[in-house]
Amino acid sequence: MKTILVPVDFSDVTLKVVKAAVHLAKPFQSKIILMHATEVTPQLLGLGTAPDTIPVPATQETAPPDYAESFGRLQEMISTIGLESAIVQVQGPPVDLILAQAENSRVDLIVLGSHSRGPLSHLFLGSVADGVMRRAKCPVLIVPLSDSTSR
Repeated sequence: MKTILVPVDFSDVTLKVVKAAVHLAKPFQSKIILMHATEVTPQLLGLGTAPDTIPVPATQETAPPDYAESFGRLQEMISTIGLESAIVQVQGPPVDLILAQAENSRVDLIVLGSHSRGPLSHLFLGSVADGVMRRAKCPVLIVPLSDSTSR
């Protein structure tokens, strides 16, 4: 296993995901690619089935957030273990971008987190983890937010 792709969103599950990737990478001295995909907000919003659209009001935050400091802390943690890492920041649909990065970098494994949202959220919003798991051409490890073992 030479390369592990670790998509991160800097939520509560991020540190747990990176630690899991480091644990898997250490015996093989695998390279870890930390990736963050920022979803692009649509400029127009469709209403119903009509072809009419209305402009989405501009927000204060037009540039994506700067995660340099957060990436730096994660890379420092990885380098103290003796592993190599790289950073990829992109804008667009996360699932498509994660899958493209995995293919372009020829990764051996994708490690990403799951927020364990409820079924209604999953139905309406979908899940990045689910989309990646269904379409990836390499193995995918999903790290849950909670450690609950209830069945």
